[in-house]
Amino acid sequence: MQGSVLDGRYTLVERIGAGGMGEVWRAEDSRLQRRVAVKILSTPRGTTATEAERFLAMFVREARAAAALDSSYIVPVFDHGSADGVPYLVMPLLSGRTVGELVLETGTLAPERVAAISAQVCRALATAHRAGIVHRDIKPANVMVTDEGTVKVLDFGIAKFLDATTTAGYLTGTADAPVGTLHYMAPERFTRDADDGRCDVYSLGCMVQELLTGRPPFDADSAAALMHGHVYETPDLPSVRRPGLAPAWDELVGRMLAKQPGERPDAQEAGDALENLSARNPAPESPSASGAPTSYSLAPPLPPMPQSPPPAADAPGTPALPTVTGPSPYAQAPSPSPFMSPSGPPGRSRAKAWGIGAVVAVAAGALVTTLTVFDPFGDASKDGGDDAKGNGKGTSRENSDIPTDELTQVSTEGLVVGSAADSKGPAPAVKGARKGGQVTVLEPQEFTSLDPGMMWPGSADHQLARLVHRGLTTIKAESGHQVKVVGDLAEDAGRTTNGRDWTFKLKRGLTYNDGTPVRSQDFRYAIERTLEPELAAGDPTLRRFLYGPKDADAKSAKKDAIRTPDDRTIVFHLAGPHRDFNVVLAGPSGAPLPKDAAGSDGRSKALPSTGPYQITSSPADAKNVTLTRNPHWQKNTDPVRGAYPDGYRIQTGMQLPEIRHRIGAATAGQAVMTFTGTDDPVGVQGGPTGSAKSVKFPSWNAQSYVINTARVKDRDIRRAIVTALPPDQILKASGGQGRLTPHLMPPGVPGASSAMNFYHSGDDGDPTTARLYLQDADALGYRLTLAHPDTTVDTARAEVVRASLEKAGFKVTVKKVAISSFWADAAAGKYDMFRMSVGGGLPTAANYLPDYFDGRQPFDTSSNYSRLNNKKVNEAIDAANAAPDLKKAGELWAEVSTLVMEQAAVVPVYVPERTYLYSPALRGLQVDLSGLSPLNAYVRR
Repeated sequence: MQGSVLDGRYTLVERIGAGGMGEVWRAEDSRLQRRVAVKILSTPRGTTATEAERFLAMFVREARAAAALDSSYIVPVFDHGSADGVPYLVMPLLSGRTVGELVLETGTLAPERVAAISAQVCRALATAHRAGIVHRDIKPANVMVTDEGTVKVLDFGIAKFLDATTTAGYLTGTADAPVGTLHYMAPERFTRDADDGRCDVYSLGCMVQELLTGRPPFDADSAAALMHGHVYETPDLPSVRRPGLAPAWDELVGRMLAKQPGERPDAQEAGDALENLSARNPAPESPSASGAPTSYSLAPPLPPMPQSPPPAADAPGTPALPTVTGPSPYAQAPSPSPFMSPSGPPGRSRAKAWGIGAVVAVAAGALVTTLTVFDPFGDASKDGGDDAKGNGKGTSRENSDIPTDELTQVSTEGLVVGSAADSKGPAPAVKGARKGGQVTVLEPQEFTSLDPGMMWPGSADHQLARLVHRGLTTIKAESGHQVKVVGDLAEDAGRTTNGRDWTFKLKRGLTYNDGTPVRSQDFRYAIERTLEPELAAGDPTLRRFLYGPKDADAKSAKKDAIRTPDDRTIVFHLAGPHRDFNVVLAGPSGAPLPKDAAGSDGRSKALPSTGPYQITSSPADAKNVTLTRNPHWQKNTDPVRGAYPDGYRIQTGMQLPEIRHRIGAATAGQAVMTFTGTDDPVGVQGGPTGSAKSVKFPSWNAQSYVINTARVKDRDIRRAIVTALPPDQILKASGGQGRLTPHLMPPGVPGASSAMNFYHSGDDGDPTTARLYLQDADALGYRLTLAHPDTTVDTARAEVVRASLEKAGFKVTVKKVAISSFWADAAAGKYDMFRMSVGGGLPTAANYLPDYFDGRQPFDTSSNYSRLNNKKVNEAIDAANAAPDLKKAGELWAEVSTLVMEQAAVVPVYVPERTYLYSPALRGLQVDLSGLSPLNAYVRR
């Protein structure tokens, strides 16, 4: 069948899986120019024409039902059809390993990892069961862990179709077994009792038993023995086979494997129980003999999954549906590069060179502290260490004493709008915390500015700003709660009916650090002053929301864009609808500033403070910044910040070896840390010196190769570039500190989990296929200019890229450019391709995707280095901006990412990993979001 074209659209390229019920092919979708998986299903032998017509009608019904399932844990159905009477499904070409393959490698999995995987399966099942769909074949081979660490359940909707199309509901005419795999089938499947979603829960219980102990509940050589076991025998408790498991495992698995369906939990209930177990150690839950509380730890992260061959078929007599496997996504390599200085490209998103910072606020004396780490991949536990311990789900205590041994993972991918009650202060207190002491912060780079009008979300500047300045809104993450955008200086997160007109009301009694009142006019002045040339290098997102992408007539529109009818009311009239406007206001540019404030230029004197700290050092000295308490900070109005330390002493422009040495040599009472961490391989591989502690986690941006579409105009040629690039090799050339990523949506941004992996060229690239694209474009020998800054690491990366492109048939000129002129040349469009980071610093893609890919913006003031100006992309950006709520906005921004990838204007390579060092005195004990860029977080309480 290789080379066959289904419905004039799907060209079968390579068979990648086969089983008793059909085959899986890697295919090319000519309409959308993407690779997909096509599953061709077998119909029973001897099927008559009338039966075949009925079967096809049934297949269409089941395929449509499966396609309607909306869950990030279910493999979506893109399309369905029939070829010569044989039905087929079109799905994403996944990359990863099945859970069955994981068990073959290790025998068993860690209990908390079993819980984390199985909980996601339950979320998929709950979605399907609510839609009236029963899977009927849950087993390790039908559960995949993708390269990004997400669990995907395969083959929804197919089992029911097959059950009805096989002879009397059996696999063979000899009636060995119903459709499914005998080791995982519920008793009612054999006894002809009606089966519903609870049979899937039973199957999952069998799978959980196998993942915990290495064997399913019943394991025999004959089908009859397996059937007898499921119907009549009581399986061993998991702890019998694996001593030391928590009693909760025996209780939950026992309920899932109950013979009577009515005695089993439903998928939602089982999922909740598994999520609770995912945070616990495999040790018993009861207190120890000494009365010490149970210890908890985060579930270990799912490691990246290398490309693997299709799984072997099940045991004879129980053939399984083929599992979709395939080439890994074209992903690529890590770390903010040395050439991306804090200033970045002139007039552009310069702060996009920074990573998310781990920020600490200290309650000294005994130096009880806060360590809040933003970790998009849920990987704070990777290094082991003291900060890897905690309760992965946390508790629901609010505004009460919070124990000091809980670590909560929160994710802004599910960001919601909080209520007025959520916006009230104070932040939750910390049991045992005492005030006093000073934190020393050591930074490798100087702050760009101490003026919030010049700061960018996600930068080290932003970390400082969150300690000193408050905005109208902020991001609030609490243990056991959703992440919410809430009012900070405002009473709530803002009100709008159309997404274009927003009203905010200030809390009563707000003052600056000099005691003068905060007024609505101060926000208007703070925003309008950023239109002045000397502040043009600041974050333009807020201005663009207000005045449009070009803001050419912004000055004349000032009076209409922001109105202040009284001292406590601010009304914004945006250029277009933006349901996430309140999220953008959480950035540093949303801080107020009185027009007549002394030092309002931000240079001669520190700007007025509304946060728990004030700058008492000279603004002219960006290398040594001192923070002390703000005597007029209103604790009872602040929903997220604490102020336990007496102050901060921040030293910038320091060499990394010195930072490591000073943190490692800190005495027991010295609290020393970094805001932004390091991607230095020595710091990761060699580990910090002395007593220094560390956490390591990925950053918020996707390091990518931008392709200049104005110079490389043929999309087939650009597709060849995308396909040829070798992500894993680029990552290694970059020092290895990162995670391969297949799309432009950094984790933590709503929509990231649904962003599509558009190309599938593998971790090492696919020069052979890339050469075919060049041949199709009649462009073998195409000349490319690959530019890179004059640094050692960029030289190494460029050599890897050059070799792969030349293998694909390109002729590559590598241009090494001095850092001082690199960005000016890039802005002028002098290169065919080069590397840069793509990302924002707030949990909304509106913060960065339009800046990079909206072709209606002037190229000389945006970050659109690809020169992309595509009608579909532009319209998709408008649709995302006009989304009715934050959730839908995330889905629509994921579509924007997919459309950009379809145009092959950029090649996302990797998300950088950064290592954050801190002294033992900063053992985290209190939640305090001050100083933090609001993406996914582990919050230490």
